[in-house]
Amino acid sequence: MPTSDVAASVEAVTKTYVTGSGRVHALRGVDASFRTATVTAVVGASGSGKSTLLRLLAGLDFPTAGRVLVRRSDLALVPPKAVRALRRSAVGYVFQRPSDNFVSYLTLAEHLRLSLRRSEHADVDVDAVVAAVGLTARRDRLPRELSGGEQQRAAFALAVASGAELVVADEPTAELDEESSASVLAVARRLTEHGVALVLATHDPEVRAIADETVVLEHGRVADETARARPAPVAAPRRSASSAVLRAQDLRKAYLRGAERIEALRGVDVELRGGELVALLGRSGSGKSTLLALLAGWERPGAGTIDRPGGADGEPSWRELAVAPQRLGLLEELTVRENVEYPARLAGVGPEASERAGALLTALALDELADRVPAEASIGQQQRAALARALVLAPRVLLADEPTSHQDAASEGLVLGALRAAAAAGTSCLVAIHNAELAPSFDRVVELVDGRVA
Repeated sequence: MPTSDVAASVEAVTKTYVTGSGRVHALRGVDASFRTATVTAVVGASGSGKSTLLRLLAGLDFPTAGRVLVRRSDLALVPPKAVRALRRSAVGYVFQRPSDNFVSYLTLAEHLRLSLRRSEHADVDVDAVVAAVGLTARRDRLPRELSGGEQQRAAFALAVASGAELVVADEPTAELDEESSASVLAVARRLTEHGVALVLATHDPEVRAIADETVVLEHGRVADETARARPAPVAAPRRSASSAVLRAQDLRKAYLRGAERIEALRGVDVELRGGELVALLGRSGSGKSTLLALLAGWERPGAGTIDRPGGADGEPSWRELAVAPQRLGLLEELTVRENVEYPARLAGVGPEASERAGALLTALALDELADRVPAEASIGQQQRAALARALVLAPRVLLADEPTSHQDAASEGLVLGALRAAAAAGTSCLVAIHNAELAPSFDRVVELVDGRVA
């Protein structure tokens, strides 16, 4: 293809990380070009090298060998000051964790003003971009006042507002419901009309559907075969009714944001029976995470009652109620195995829990990563480690917040399989999801819309 059509490229790129546990070969001789006015999807299993490739394209890291070219300049040969200028004006980067894209004390509007000051493109219609991703009413909010999905959309809007010629986004739809995801992808398609090149690492089939080109990574190499299609969800077995192990009635929760009162939950009733696998379905901002936080005892409701293992006022033990949170909370100084075993160590449980930890690591395809620290694993792998940690003591109740959001098709199946196995063994699971296609994998679905049960 003509050089003028190429926004960025990598040539024979290798990236090896040297860690305390050895060498991690993230990329192995990768060649790829990313054209202007084109959406390129970078796909592959968790740990295949997608995030590493994106970081190299954004100048956030440098290859061990090979060349990374942006604006036809080899980033390894460009002075550091020029690389920083390139990141400010030519490359927009969206981190995989939504909160990593923001300065905590700046509102969305203040972030946008900073992006505009750094932009070389005065013709960017910021209002149109913000409206397109549905955040006009949230411009004056701090990042912590946005839901995870809203943060993801806001981060994408910031990259676009900078006027970047190359927008590199790491799983920009991972935590979005279908409607929110569609709004982001519509913006992505419109950007190509203005010559912008977009490189989107993804597990989402909807992203692949709107992409012009696809790069498939497998174990750090470009693969010839097409990535496997997402399998149809396996229907959960229907369970007979049993007694409730967790019940909440008329739950209400409101937050004050300046003069505005946000009604996060509005009279929610929910019940979880023994050994039941229940999906908590809803758009980002619908109240799913708030409901899980109240049920876990991490926050107090404004009104309503909660009957859970360990009592409504006391803090339940890991055996009674375990949580796999959206922010994961893995201890960075412990290995993956040590993180999974950590609840058992706190409970003073011996070899039996260690054996169960090993079984969970195998079931969730984490056994080869067991001796690495979390930073040496992908976000999807870390997410599965957090789920294994929550299940290691076979709790009576599991509350899991979006445990499938960063998983490829095969790994998503492993997560659902682990949840079904836990339910079959007697753990009652309430699992927040935003993808309605997963609903058949659950015994029952509770849908939240604007803080109410639909």
